Amino acid sequence: MNTERPILYSYFLNAANMLFSNYTLSKEQESPRNLGDNRELFISSFLNKVLPPKLRINYGEIWDSSGNRTGQLDIIILRDDAPSLFFGEANTFLAEGAFAVIEIKSNLTKDKLNEALQTLNRVKNLRIDSGIIMKSGSHINRPLRFIFAYEGAKWNTLINELIASGNQETVDIISILSKGIIIRKELLLNWEGDQQYVSFGGGTAALGLLYYHLVSYATSFLGRNLKIDKYFTPINRWDED
Repeated sequence: MNTERPILYSYFLNAANMLFSNYTLSKEQESPRNLGDNRELFISSFLNKVLPPKLRINYGEIWDSSGNRTGQLDIIILRDDAPSLFFGEANTFLAEGAFAVIEIKSNLTKDKLNEALQTLNRVKNLRIDSGIIMKSGSHINRPLRFIFAYEGAKWNTLINELIASGNQETVDIISILSKGIIIRKELLLNWEGDQQYVSFGGGTAALGLLYYHLVSYATSFLGRNLKIDKYFTPINRWDED
């Protein structure tokens, strides 16, 4: 049995401790809005610093060419060529440019998980025109769907909701900084049997394996064009009546 830690283990151990300390300190504030803003700021600031330049962090909503709209999302990780529509402070992004979505919770209880599932089911329902794809490395042609929390319920409580009818394959990863990470089968990891999710304990795994999936799948759009024709057809209907 190999007992040697991965090379980046100590880095993500310290980073996870720092993020959780910041979160714990922020709970001194009484305003729920401040706590909500802070919980998103801590993880988005970290990701902004460590993700490749071709990925950028934003928030807002996503539309597809079939008229589906997600509503407000906590974090949207975008391709660097993602097209957007300007409405003011929060933008809207076309689905073909969305790389990942992360819903953020302070404490991922069963009720809070179901809130996140409702949102991520709208993301799951997006219809995306992938265009021409040159496959290399880890590949995915839809936005990754993640939940990130600082605290949370027991694994069994969460997994029972994930495998319930209507929720299956809605969430790719649940990352809880005080507990660990749950990963859906057939992403970067695979295993024998019918078990749909596997878990790793501890904040180091929660942050490190989240990062691992984001960076590994970032290669998935290197050879893919951005096809947005359906948003502009029929062309003959662009004249003002």
